[in-house]
Amino acid sequence: MRKFKLVGAAALMSLASLSFASSETFTATVNAISDSSIAQTTALHFGAMQPTTGSICNMDSTGIITGACDASNGNIALGVVTVSGLIANTPLNVTVSGSSGSNVTFEPIVDIQNAAAAHNAINDGTLTSVTTNGTGDDLTINVYGAMTVDTALTPGQAYTADYLVDVNFQ
Repeated sequence: MRKFKLVGAAALMSLASLSFASSETFTATVNAISDSSIAQTTALHFGAMQPTTGSICNMDSTGIITGACDASNGNIALGVVTVSGLIANTPLNVTVSGSSGSNVTFEPIVDIQNAAAAHNAINDGTLTSVTTNGTGDDLTINVYGAMTVDTALTPGQAYTADYLVDVNFQ
């Protein structure tokens, strides 16, 4: 009788372990952070400058111009670019690059505001690591720098040179 109990118990255990075993596959999900948006809040304008080849008009971080330009011109405006749709404490790379346009070249200098740390007087084309502040406020990029006449300008005409604002997640 004792052998019967052991064999019965062993058979019952093997059936019990098979009947309670199971596996299931589940899914892990994540949403990618949305891209930020970049908008020009104020268009950069150097006002008026001397049309002679080699003339340089400089703008400082407060919008004051010096050099071969008319400091009393009513069109002078510091450029302001806003980067929105950001998440708090997110590391980003910011680069602002100037270019040559029709007869002129623009070399930007920028200040980045509302980040976790100060980023001031960043030169043309410099990759800058920025971390958004603790509340994810919009970044404000103040754009200024130097406009240089490459080829003589026609008096009274408007001339432009583009600049690129590039913001990427690190």
